[in-house]
Amino acid sequence: MDQDRHVPGTEAGDDGGGGVAGGGAAGEAAAARSRSVFDAGLGAFTGSLVLQGIEVLGEEQAGVVLSRLDHLGRWVQAQQAKVLHRMEGIYRDEMFFASGKLEPGLAFSLAAEEAATILGIPTGTAAMRMSEAGTLCGTHTATLAKLESGALSYGHVQTVLDQSQNIPAGELPGFEAELLGVVVAGQTGSQFRVKARRLRENRYPETIEKRQLTAFEKRRVVLEPDCDGMSWLSALLPSEKAQAVFTQLTKAARGERSAGDPRMVDQLRADILEDLLMAGGGGKADRKTGRKTNSNRARTEILVLINAETLFGADEQPAELHGYGPISPETARRMAREAARWTPVERDPVTEEILRVGRRRKVPAGLQRWLRARDGTCRFPGCRSNAVISEIDHTRPWAQGGKTDHDNLEHLCRRHHMFKTEGFWKACQPEAGIIEWTSPGGRTYRTEPHLTYNSETYNSEPPGEFKPPMSNPVGSGAADPDDYSGDPPPF
Repeated sequence: MDQDRHVPGTEAGDDGGGGVAGGGAAGEAAAARSRSVFDAGLGAFTGSLVLQGIEVLGEEQAGVVLSRLDHLGRWVQAQQAKVLHRMEGIYRDEMFFASGKLEPGLAFSLAAEEAATILGIPTGTAAMRMSEAGTLCGTHTATLAKLESGALSYGHVQTVLDQSQNIPAGELPGFEAELLGVVVAGQTGSQFRVKARRLRENRYPETIEKRQLTAFEKRRVVLEPDCDGMSWLSALLPSEKAQAVFTQLTKAARGERSAGDPRMVDQLRADILEDLLMAGGGGKADRKTGRKTNSNRARTEILVLINAETLFGADEQPAELHGYGPISPETARRMAREAARWTPVERDPVTEEILRVGRRRKVPAGLQRWLRARDGTCRFPGCRSNAVISEIDHTRPWAQGGKTDHDNLEHLCRRHHMFKTEGFWKACQPEAGIIEWTSPGGRTYRTEPHLTYNSETYNSEPPGEFKPPMSNPVGSGAADPDDYSGDPPPF
């Protein structure tokens, strides 16, 4: 590797943010000088690290280099923690909006959102890292020092922080030292987690109940898209209940196997869970297909785009499941057979732009379907919340003359809707479907629609069966039972 490069704000005694002790004019002048030096150093912090001659490394040399790279990565994670903590401090203590100084919880949320967009990670991940950074820079500086030196991985660090929760403040430094003392070189994160948990429970058995109550508040269900038309549906539950659910699924799966079902136990567990959730536990398994059938399934609206040729079996082009991505044509055809209602969509066969979408007579409902097809998800940078569970927002507020039309509307999840409504993040729609965002820190981001469309033909009258059965075009202002004019939305 080439020579070490200088990293601004990492000298001994520097807090990474250019802050210095002192008050009054002298303190402000010193702070200004510090920031000037920092900015100059930041401008010089360019270039790249190059690892040369990898092809000639022997086994021993490769091991040494790999170890040093791991230490370098841990050092970088420590510096990120310091900067994340500084960013939180800026939003908490130095940022002012029209409403004045932010309360700490909101300041933390906005700082985490800014960090998420900078790093290109989910907001939840950024919030977790920022919270951990605050603890490392506050009560766990010894753990931070171990990370910075390369003695701990970030997985080890998270275990230390997790097992240190609810320890009396006066005893925390000693307990942190004990935890760090049981870390052994080469010990994996899971091995250390077992040791750390035992140490915690032996030292503070009375805190187990409190920790379990805190953990219980974090119960949730998570949907994570995977490849090839599959997704992970997982749930964080109390251990005894999760174990009971898994045991019941296993017993049922093995019972089906004993009765001659050809599916594997893993497959049966998944299929039985699906049937229990979707059909209330009823139905019988078809021994040929290995699937249960039931006519009492709950109905919900799911958007699937499929070509007419594919729908009728003339070709095998993939379909599009909104909120996920491409799915197989057979899956899409099965969903179409089970659908209670269809909404026709016309797309350009070359550019794949949406030309027009079938509408109902009630304008808002039809427009919502069109927007859902266009957006797919919340339109905030990096957010993947499905449009189905998001809210439709006027880019230019209704109270300020914003129209209820496709080029002034977008989907936002409740959290990001609040950020925009309160003025922390600013949004505009310079082109229909293109949302430009400005963060509280002044950075700009641009989000594209999930699907594009032809704006010239959006409001034109489509031919044949695509003719919308409505008398009032969008934005006409004419009376309609569901028009916003009688009861404008609160956004």
